[in-house]
Amino acid sequence: MGLQRQHKCRAGRQGVQRCCAQVNGATGQGAKPLRVRTAKVRDCGPVSRLCAEVFAREQTDLFRKQAPYLDAWLSLLEDWYSDQITKELTKQLAKSLAQKQLATRESQTLKLRYETAEKRTATQLVGGFASTPAARNLRRLIATKDAQRMFCCLLAENDDGEIVASVTVSMTVPDAKLPPPFPTRGVQRFYIGNMVVREDYRRKGLATSMLRECEKLAKRWNCDSTWLHVGVVSDGAQSLYKGLGYSQKGVDPWYYVLEKRYLYCKELPLPPNSKFRRIGEKSRGTENAALSER
Repeated sequence: MGLQRQHKCRAGRQGVQRCCAQVNGATGQGAKPLRVRTAKVRDCGPVSRLCAEVFAREQTDLFRKQAPYLDAWLSLLEDWYSDQITKELTKQLAKSLAQKQLATRESQTLKLRYETAEKRTATQLVGGFASTPAARNLRRLIATKDAQRMFCCLLAENDDGEIVASVTVSMTVPDAKLPPPFPTRGVQRFYIGNMVVREDYRRKGLATSMLRECEKLAKRWNCDSTWLHVGVVSDGAQSLYKGLGYSQKGVDPWYYVLEKRYLYCKELPLPPNSKFRRIGEKSRGTENAALSER
């Protein structure tokens, strides 16, 4: 019995980087296609600056429309807010990518140790190494490290090497009742966050192309759905997501007082032997047992 690699993070990394997927048509007819790739540690600064520029502008645009006489003051506020976001996002993204690299190396070491032990004891143990407590412990450790690797930042860049769009994906509990660091027992899902597109590249299909890349990655990670949040007042983004097959699953809890968001989800075909398929089968079995008892 060989070691089963259920979390195929390596396939996700190779799939995106090897093909260097081009977003054909994202910038309109006659324009050069963009290249989508996974972010490196060196990309943390440019990605964070793009996110900060977009987020800061969104936060101040509403006030500009309501009080145009505050434009000068809002420009200063936007610059300060953008600088703060850049610093925080750069630190968070660099930390997440470093943790992923460390977990990848540890996972590879554990898998090599497992395979070595399996070959060494193939003819010595009844039932093989896979049935021993040591093998079970190693499999648990490998699964833990593989889960820690499930983070990725995708970016799109033009021919000049400028980053014009980015998105981060991770495994989290999007419908948790309480925010981190409070514990939750919910099921971790494939979550899409920090989706940004540079202003001069909007309304050209780039956001849709980035979401498609996220869905491909979710399938490689054996996930049954993709999840994201969208602002209650963001009618354009809501229309985009609904057109791509997303549906509303909830709304932000009471402690989100500044801006409420809808929680959207898109179902994906369940891969064979997916943990989400097993969760669903277990849930249906429990429901059927409860009905039979009645």
